[in-house]
Amino acid sequence: SAMQDAGGSELLSGDARVPAAVPRLDDAFRVDDNRNLEHLYWGPSLCEEDDLSYLTMANAVTMFDPVGEVSVAKILGLDELESMLHDEARLTENWKIYTKQKDHVSEEDVPRSRRLENASWRLWTRERFRGGDLNRDLSDATLMDALGMVEQAATAKLAQVAELKDAGSHKQTPSKIEPSLPSKIRPIASAGEPGSAGSGAYVQGTGVDPSALRHAASPAVQKASANQDGTFGGARSSSMHHGPNGVHFSLVPSADRLAKSPPLHGVPRSVMDLHKMGNDGGAHRARMGSGGAGNAAWSSLHHHGQIGSVAYLPGLEAQGITPPDASDAMPVQMNWTKLDPEAIGKNTKLLEFSDKGTGDYREPSFTVTYADGSQVAPMEYRSHRIIRGKPFSEQYVPHVYTESIDEATTLIIEMVDSVTKLVIELYFTVMHNYNAIVRRAVVINRTNDMVRLERLMSCTLDLDADHYFMTMLSGGWARERQVVQRELVDGLTQFKSSRGASSHQFNPFMAISPGRNASELGPSVYGFTLVYSGNFVAMAEVSESRRLRINMGINPETFQWTLERHDSFATPEVIMSFSQHGLGDLSRDLHGLMRQRLMPSRWRSELCPVLLNTWEAAYFNVTHEVVIEIARAAARADIEMIVLDDGWFGKRNDINSGLGDWHVNREKFPYGLDALVREVNEIGLKFGIWVEPEMVSYDSDLHRKHPDWALHVPTRGRTTGRNQFVLDFSRRDVRDHIFQQLSDLLCSSNICYVKWDMNRHLTEVFSHEFPAERQGEIAHRFILGVYEVLGRITRAFPDVLLETCSGGGGRFDAGMLYFSPQIWTSDNTDAVSRVLIQHGTSLAYPMRTISAHISAVPNHQTARVTPLKTRAVVAMCGAFGFELDPREWREEELIEIKNYVALYQKFAPLIAFGDLYRLWSPFDHTIGSSAAWMFVSENRREAIVMALAISREVGRLNPLLKLQGLSTTFVYAVDELLPGTLMRNMSTGAIEPAAHGVYQYGKTLRISGDTLMRAGLPLKFMFDADCVMLHLKA
Repeated sequence: SAMQDAGGSELLSGDARVPAAVPRLDDAFRVDDNRNLEHLYWGPSLCEEDDLSYLTMANAVTMFDPVGEVSVAKILGLDELESMLHDEARLTENWKIYTKQKDHVSEEDVPRSRRLENASWRLWTRERFRGGDLNRDLSDATLMDALGMVEQAATAKLAQVAELKDAGSHKQTPSKIEPSLPSKIRPIASAGEPGSAGSGAYVQGTGVDPSALRHAASPAVQKASANQDGTFGGARSSSMHHGPNGVHFSLVPSADRLAKSPPLHGVPRSVMDLHKMGNDGGAHRARMGSGGAGNAAWSSLHHHGQIGSVAYLPGLEAQGITPPDASDAMPVQMNWTKLDPEAIGKNTKLLEFSDKGTGDYREPSFTVTYADGSQVAPMEYRSHRIIRGKPFSEQYVPHVYTESIDEATTLIIEMVDSVTKLVIELYFTVMHNYNAIVRRAVVINRTNDMVRLERLMSCTLDLDADHYFMTMLSGGWARERQVVQRELVDGLTQFKSSRGASSHQFNPFMAISPGRNASELGPSVYGFTLVYSGNFVAMAEVSESRRLRINMGINPETFQWTLERHDSFATPEVIMSFSQHGLGDLSRDLHGLMRQRLMPSRWRSELCPVLLNTWEAAYFNVTHEVVIEIARAAARADIEMIVLDDGWFGKRNDINSGLGDWHVNREKFPYGLDALVREVNEIGLKFGIWVEPEMVSYDSDLHRKHPDWALHVPTRGRTTGRNQFVLDFSRRDVRDHIFQQLSDLLCSSNICYVKWDMNRHLTEVFSHEFPAERQGEIAHRFILGVYEVLGRITRAFPDVLLETCSGGGGRFDAGMLYFSPQIWTSDNTDAVSRVLIQHGTSLAYPMRTISAHISAVPNHQTARVTPLKTRAVVAMCGAFGFELDPREWREEELIEIKNYVALYQKFAPLIAFGDLYRLWSPFDHTIGSSAAWMFVSENRREAIVMALAISREVGRLNPLLKLQGLSTTFVYAVDELLPGTLMRNMSTGAIEPAAHGVYQYGKTLRISGDTLMRAGLPLKFMFDADCVMLHLKA
């Protein structure tokens, strides 16, 4: 939303007006004197009456920082025109306009007008020799805009202008006189055109829609808007209405009121003030933000619950949003007076968006190279609009979605390079039911030439000086997403991927906390999650003033994008989340958002079947007979699905061949895939299959037929990984071929599940399909191509459950979750290792998305031996399954496993949809090497508690385990679900099998939630990897 402070600067803010269960938040920034977006505040909701512009007093002048500007007019010796002329291009373009205007000015303005004509003629002549476009619009609207004339909105004023025109030598009727239509208001392109914003309305900026004038002059609006004293607005006046988020706005003032507004001088910088005006222009604040009227400000309201003047973007109709009547909104105009007591350079300000080369020496939000080689592109605020809902039009691109326009409100800010006319639109979507703002940026080439985009961050956020700490997730293969925390000191801290995938090494998530490292319960935490699966970068830069800048987006090291005229480019989304109470609240809010509004809605409330994957049971040695034997053994334990992993296709007997030939290997499966699937179904199990569509083996029919389909640089050698190449998914023919192969496969038999793998990263990123100047686009085009095929497959086969994978957990990110409700978390299935991996993953991603399997011992990755009970407890905390050979089970193991399957099926909904509370962190060694977590139902009446000793020092005790998330008023029955099987022989000191189950308490405890959370529960572990599982019921 927008708000204006008393000094005339515009304040922009979003306040998540949500149900009482979700804390209210403020995110506020203003447009400063130089039309930069200056950050003010992001955090818990503040007093509605406060004017937040006082926060800019924290700015300080820094020696030698670039400040101020010498205008083009001054350079040309036209000092007296400095306030009117802002760039050479404006003079050049408007020579004819000034020539026409000089005949229509008062006598005292003739010298000034002729000087304008002379200066612009000289520049126009030079432009003619350059071959520039000299056919400019000479309408009255363009004329008024070029001279900096303000819109005179009232009917009386229009009539007065018409009379002046009639008195001149060029007669015109009033009906032909249009209000000024400068660049601030433009007809909207039809949906689907580059840079379009829907159809049938004006983009809200600063001009006046004639229909809005008629609306303003209507008696009904005048009557509704007027107070008893004839003014408009007024604190909590009867003219205030609730918008879709409980926001108060004042109605449009009458034409008489507008006509009495004092003339505005200087550059017209109109904005839309979405907040009520105090009487006599006094400052007043109303949510979603704060601000006063300023000088001669106008206030507007779409009185059908819309916010301001609404411009609908492509794709909104698909969301059920109907464009409103443009007459329902009224634009706003005001003076902009200087706010800062002294000049403050960009380098010390808190900004929401930053350019390169104009005084901000921190990492920029974007970099662009123009046709002349220059990279200077200061982006200035030009306009904004606010719409209900969340517009998104890019097909197959992952994004947070809404199912009703009442779920979100989107602020769209248009920034422009005033010289080249390059436009960047910044999107801020407030998700009403979550503590989240979703941000992205769209650059639109409205220049007269091609531009090359070198860098474009999805979000930039500056935070005021403090002592900051970062929480990130890093690791490697079989050790993904380990929690790493570090203090942020002066300079740049960044992590990134240039591997073509989000990677095992770093995950596109980070959390920032002031004062100390973030824990589950505090302090305040800012979270950033990139909805993207390719090369990314996350930066945290502490400047010399101790202010912090956050940047997150596509990694610029592997990115360039050429924009022809009218082309546009959109960044991936970043989910910005906030918690006042530490990582626990942050995670739970993110989990809810991802489950409800990011993952496929088809699988929102449906759980994955308990499955068994053939990989560790047989590796490449799968045959028809082997799979059937495994299926029969699995069925005895009530397992629900068999997944046929690698080795079933082409000539695939090892890693050296076969990828890309997605047809069944008839030597291994002589009856075909359909016969195998039918036999598995007859046993009573569903069937799933493994594929790796992004890869091709050197020894494969596909590569022999299409060697150019692999990413590689001609005349150079090719790097292999696992003896395979990466297919060029930037090519349409490659994508169509892979889609057709997968479609044929899924149509061939009753396949219910697909595991989509990616077992190597990108090298030699070069495409034969694109010219040299576009090779910097290939890495991004590759992941867009992967998204497209994933999207086409999931749309064509909506009932096929998709699980993605990348050498284990090398592409576990929000982008993949848009298509896949679960992701293979790691190739490391060792229970102890998985506790650390799953704990780190849960910081950002819901537990139900974590594929977790019971594997054999000694574990194939670590050779560690852990009890079956421990392996089961850890695997239950996600999409439960098995990674072993069931043919080897002894009878007692079969009975135990069958009990674990039944236990999981009983509590799977609580684990998948309940709130996760991490109680002991395995990365916190102050409590010993232990981990504990719990899941609590929405109504707080039921919970599951799990705890595990990663390593136990003999004779040491753990602290009491204090639970979280319970109701203080409920009394809970506490039962142990899985008693131990070992105990210490007090005669010899040896740990031996127990004759009966070993329980923690020996009975059901009945304890209030208040006591369980304040005093806690005692837990005793007997040995390394010992575990406990408790059930609480109120």
